[in-house]
Amino acid sequence: MMSMVMERSMSLHELLGRMQRAGSDEKIAFGDLMSIMEKRGFGPMLAVPAFICSTPVGAIPGIPTVTGITIFLISLQVLLGMSSPWLPDTIKSIAISRDSLGYGIEKAQPVVTRVDRLLMPRWFFMRQVIFRSFIAVSCALCGLMMVPLELVPFLGLIPAVAVFIMAVGMATDDGAVALLGLSIAIIGFVFGAQQIMSLLS
Repeated sequence: MMSMVMERSMSLHELLGRMQRAGSDEKIAFGDLMSIMEKRGFGPMLAVPAFICSTPVGAIPGIPTVTGITIFLISLQVLLGMSSPWLPDTIKSIAISRDSLGYGIEKAQPVVTRVDRLLMPRWFFMRQVIFRSFIAVSCALCGLMMVPLELVPFLGLIPAVAVFIMAVGMATDDGAVALLGLSIAIIGFVFGAQQIMSLLS
């Protein structure tokens, strides 16, 4: 059984608030961000790197690749049924500016307030292992796709947003939101594959 069940649902406000409070320096290490989510399940842990890449921080060279690899590794460990996630020290030591992260969170707050009102536990068939596995595979593929798509301006946002929505669905037990994320992921796969093929040709 995959360890993806949380003690209780986590709202988006709580997720972003925990990110803001991580660490105490001017820069926040990936390891600090991930450690504060570790006990809350894989949903919030996937949401953190996906959210970072979906904000202006994601425009920093290298960030889409780092967050994509992080998403891939966490998703793979979900499929392997690991009880706690592992990330290499090289990724955990990468730091981002607290001001840049705070700016992205501040910009997202109005949307988060509205979205939080819509989130609720529903469509519980998504809790079944087969659907959770499908979500994990989709997140892993999105993470991998984010690496080459860093070369195409803004296109890497599609898989990042898809992962974030799927992760929010997992974190809140909202199957409808998770299914929406899967739909966006499929669109991302189509456009992403086309762009990757054009890069290779």
